[in-house]
Amino acid sequence: MILNLFLNIPKIFFTGLILLFRIHSFGQEPPEKYQGTFYKIGFNYGFGSVDNPIFSDGDYFYEFQLRKFQIYYKIKEGNIFDYEFIFQPEVNTVKHQLTSDRYIVSRHHPLIERVEEMQSFKTFNEYIMNFGVIIRKNIGLKSSLYLLASIGPGYFERTTERMEEGIGFSDNLAFGFSYDIKRFFIDTRLGYRHVSNGDINAVNDGYDAMVIDLGIGFYL
Repeated sequence: MILNLFLNIPKIFFTGLILLFRIHSFGQEPPEKYQGTFYKIGFNYGFGSVDNPIFSDGDYFYEFQLRKFQIYYKIKEGNIFDYEFIFQPEVNTVKHQLTSDRYIVSRHHPLIERVEEMQSFKTFNEYIMNFGVIIRKNIGLKSSLYLLASIGPGYFERTTERMEEGIGFSDNLAFGFSYDIKRFFIDTRLGYRHVSNGDINAVNDGYDAMVIDLGIGFYL
């Protein structure tokens, strides 16, 4: 039941965004200093694909929806940059299909006997816990730009030609923009994501994808 609720969060995402704009005028301004505290939480919804303007691969189809609950901890407020930790549990949905068998056949792949299974269209979930660091540059009083780097373990429900079912890892690098509205904030982010088994399984090439996501949250 909890999982179904989490998967349906995108359906209420934009409703929440509209409500945020309607109620922001009734909120109070957040305090100026947060150093050494958990200072805000949020939710981001995103989309990613291996086929994008920067790189692509015609041998397989791999795209995903991201659902991220985010907890921010302010490490230090500096004169130029602020430094933060971010804790980011995710429940993501993947769509995958091997569209050409040459990747498996030409390499004597460990899954060569499972080509038909890999070529079937499949949908499955990822469950990931990411830990990251943010370097943030405030632009005026309400907006900021930031760089985020994170890594974390996860569980992947299905085996594909580039990654086996089970424990895997997610590496992320993103550039983002955040805008404050009283005690709320809007967040948008463009990034790069790599998932693999971290060399703990024979099938470990993983996937590289570009990701874009949009989020809302509030100050504690």
